[in-house]
Amino acid sequence: MYIQKRNLNQLLTALVCVLLILSACSERNATKSHDDSAAKENNYEEQIREALDTDPNRILQIIDSLENCKAIEEYKMLYYRAQAYYKLGQELTAELYYKKALSNDDLYLDRPARYYYACDQLSTILTCKGDQLGSIDIATKGYAKARDDQSDDGRHWGAILLHDIGYCQMRLDRIDEAEKSFHQAYATLKEMCITDSSFNRVNGWARVAYNILDAYTSTGHYKEATQWIPSAEEAIRRMANLHDCPPNVAEEYLGSLNTHKAIIYIKTDHKREANEAYQEFMNSSYAKTSFGLIDNSEYLLEAERWSERADLIPQLDSLTKSWDMPMSFYYLATYMVPNFNAALNSGRTSQALQIAKQIAENIDSVNNYESQHNAAELAIVYETQEKERQIEEQRAQLSYQRMAALAAVLLASVLFLAVFIYFRHRAAMKLEEKNRELELKNCELTVANARAEDSSRMKTNFIQQISHEIRTPLNILSGFTQVLTASGLELDDATRQEANEKIMENTKRITGLVNKMLELSDINSQAVIEMTDDVTPAEIAAKAASDSGIVSAAHIQFDLKIDDNIGEQVRIHTNERQAVRTLELLLDNAQKFTKQGRVVLSVGKTQDGFVAFSVEDTGIGVPAYEAERIFGEFVQLDEYYDGTGIGLAVARSIARRLGGDVKLDINYANGARFVMTLPLT
Repeated sequence: MYIQKRNLNQLLTALVCVLLILSACSERNATKSHDDSAAKENNYEEQIREALDTDPNRILQIIDSLENCKAIEEYKMLYYRAQAYYKLGQELTAELYYKKALSNDDLYLDRPARYYYACDQLSTILTCKGDQLGSIDIATKGYAKARDDQSDDGRHWGAILLHDIGYCQMRLDRIDEAEKSFHQAYATLKEMCITDSSFNRVNGWARVAYNILDAYTSTGHYKEATQWIPSAEEAIRRMANLHDCPPNVAEEYLGSLNTHKAIIYIKTDHKREANEAYQEFMNSSYAKTSFGLIDNSEYLLEAERWSERADLIPQLDSLTKSWDMPMSFYYLATYMVPNFNAALNSGRTSQALQIAKQIAENIDSVNNYESQHNAAELAIVYETQEKERQIEEQRAQLSYQRMAALAAVLLASVLFLAVFIYFRHRAAMKLEEKNRELELKNCELTVANARAEDSSRMKTNFIQQISHEIRTPLNILSGFTQVLTASGLELDDATRQEANEKIMENTKRITGLVNKMLELSDINSQAVIEMTDDVTPAEIAAKAASDSGIVSAAHIQFDLKIDDNIGEQVRIHTNERQAVRTLELLLDNAQKFTKQGRVVLSVGKTQDGFVAFSVEDTGIGVPAYEAERIFGEFVQLDEYYDGTGIGLAVARSIARRLGGDVKLDINYANGARFVMTLPLT
């Protein structure tokens, strides 16, 4: 009985393991699939973002290629197409794609901010088109979701969509409701910009402030609009002063703000202020852009400067043709009719008749387009209903899929038992393999212990060398101090001068040793060295030579060579003190290991954009196989020479943190040549 119970427990344990393994595999596969999908999405989204402001037609090409290979979800494809057509000035086509993208919650479930943005764009298009009821419906739909979103993005987009609702309320002559919507949206965005001054936040505030002013202006409430001018100016100028605000965005907002001010002032009989605002607009670079041309034409219409407005007709015709705008009632009302009024009121009767003839001739085209557009809208409604039916069918299939999943789990359990036996056999083989690996690790540990002992020996030698390096100058200082302070002893000037020189020399020797000890603690530091100096390579070389004392060394013939391609015009951005210190350490090393001979410091540019400082000597040299070991801490290849074994390690550490390096040239055979490189920029 006990054996049977134990076997049963083992079987249950195995089944639990199966379920855990299946779950883990599923999660890993899902994670991998999600990561791959996210990588692809980031790739094409980056391409789309790059093309959005420069070449919207390229966005359509990218989407077509992605759609052909089924590499993009439908709702994303619709969203990007809507953006591209809106940028191309084809608002009515963009309207259809935005409606399709918003026909379900796929966009919202993927990225809520994109959903809010699409609602805002579609509301704007419908408002311009004159469909205020449709606009307020879509803005309210987006606002309802954003209002429940407690994130900063939710509050931000909620305020923007609320201002869209207010704009529609103003157009529907619901002034009091619009006032409340505007004040709440403006206050929310202004409050958010106090704690978050990023461009996206402040740009949203500026856009809402500008649109509120536009809502009053476009509906003829000019007196009320004057009260919003300071608010719009505050938000727009705050945005324009941001360091990351694109210049064209700032120019567009400021230029369009001036045309609105000019319209408000001319309608409220403030002609001087109107002329000043209009003149400021005309002096801006924005006035010469396509959107500046449209703003200019709107002001001239409102100011009833018919002749000047009529002069703009050829430019406006050329602009609308470049945008490839479809022949619709929106096009007639926005461009053709204002052109007709300008020509007629300026006395250009023949031109007015020609425009009227164009309007009459295009009526059939307008009707055809509107019919197709309405049919496309009905198709969207049908597609939405069809998708809802498909969702119901998917729910009906869910129970069947669950049963199939259960059967799959049972089958997997049987397979697991077979796999369990197989892997148990493999585990024994792996154990044997692990034993062999353990033996190898033991060998590696033996080598590591030997290296540790070698390191300990080097540190012991270092401490002994330090003791010697400190005692020698201290003894000299002590001796000369006793001589100079002895009572009754008179020294001639030459002797006193020699004593002073010896004291200064050994004091400097101890100071240098202390500095090296401090630098030793910084060898492995990852701290960033501030690089705020612009200096020529020649200045670094000259100062290092002077500080090292090699110029005046009696046993060294020192030469400094500067290549012709290094002049006063070549400067490097670095930390001068640290760069000089690194080169000084290399010169000290050359001086130390060259008992009698020549040291040459050469400065030149490399082909890969670096400045190379080459220090070559005729000393004892370094074997090629020790080329990397000599940069280790406490390493001295010849213990009969004075030194601490840390100079080269410190030099390489500083050089690398300056963006360069220090290396030994193993091809140099007449001594040793060390090369320090620093980046030119």
